[in-house]
Amino acid sequence: MISESFDKIHFSKAVDEFRFRALEFEELLTSFRMVLKNPGEAISRAILIGPPGSGKSFVLQNFQQRIKNQRIIHPKSNILLRCLSVDCQNHSSSKSVVLEIIHQIDPFFYANLAESTTAELQYILADILLAKKEALIIIFDNIDTLVKKEPEEVNSLIYGFQRFSEGKGNEEPNLFSQILVAQDLEFLTELDQVIFRKIVTDVIPFEPYTPTQLYQLLKDEIKQNIRKKIAEETIWFIGLISKGNLHLAFELLHKAEILAQKKRSLSIVPEYIRMVNKTLTNFHVSKQTILELPVRQKLMLLTIARKFKRNSIAFIDFLELPGLFISLCEEYASLQEAKFFSEILLSLEEMALISKHVLGKDIFITMSDISAAELVRFLEHNLRNDRRDKPFFL
Repeated sequence: MISESFDKIHFSKAVDEFRFRALEFEELLTSFRMVLKNPGEAISRAILIGPPGSGKSFVLQNFQQRIKNQRIIHPKSNILLRCLSVDCQNHSSSKSVVLEIIHQIDPFFYANLAESTTAELQYILADILLAKKEALIIIFDNIDTLVKKEPEEVNSLIYGFQRFSEGKGNEEPNLFSQILVAQDLEFLTELDQVIFRKIVTDVIPFEPYTPTQLYQLLKDEIKQNIRKKIAEETIWFIGLISKGNLHLAFELLHKAEILAQKKRSLSIVPEYIRMVNKTLTNFHVSKQTILELPVRQKLMLLTIARKFKRNSIAFIDFLELPGLFISLCEEYASLQEAKFFSEILLSLEEMALISKHVLGKDIFITMSDISAAELVRFLEHNLRNDRRDKPFFL
């Protein structure tokens, strides 16, 4: 049984406050230990890399909030440490990034962006910080998206903040430390490597969440914020199809609950997850795609979709599938197609129409991007038409 397979998995007793990212948080603290100890004396830089939904933003929000709550002030210079975040994805230029940082410190500051340069705005920001006796840790979220737009300007942006620590007197404070956030390190190939030789830069990688971790995080979220009932198997389903992306997992959960409310259902069922996932992912199965499939593949899809529709389940035990497929082939007078079972299943998996998951010794089949009910209606109608057009089906 599928539920029995899930029950065999060992879980930690509780989700920690760092959502399984305590190690990455500690690495970040270590990278900035001198800055956190004595603001204005040292500078640091770190690069956080990882796919979307891997916990980077969560760790940084925690880091930022703790700096704010603790009010870290240098004991002699009285320089206050602040940590600000700017999402580079929302900007078309480096100078607009600097302007947003200024506005986070001084909301009433005005500058004509068209007539300003990145360097000029950085000097203005430095003057504001000196007047306020503050030092900054700046989080450049999604820096890789800005590098794609204007790599040379990003060079100036990063080095511009760095140069305030070069050639200064002993009494002058170090104003800027940096955290660069990206999906991978590829963006560095577009930048001048000399910049990164002058300051030690720690790289902190974030791996995708495992299905088990996502399951536990979803359970915690359900306990706190979800009112509808949801089966354990459905929670696993969300965890598996999210592919390590916690943002996607939570979005699937909450939007499926909204859909359940619209349909006046007491529970969040796998079919709602499929319907929501179809709207959130780039992969969309068109009717034309299904129409162009060979009959044997249509029969396999119909076998799987019927099982999901009838039982309102998330997974099919692989061992059940051959018998179900043979029965459907008999129903449509196409028993000769049953001998191609393995090839058909593999081809559908390669097309991403279905997916296969291994849990211990068990193998499960699922379908994440297509509504089972819609697929059953469409395939049954299409196969009936094939019967009428081709008498040998009868």
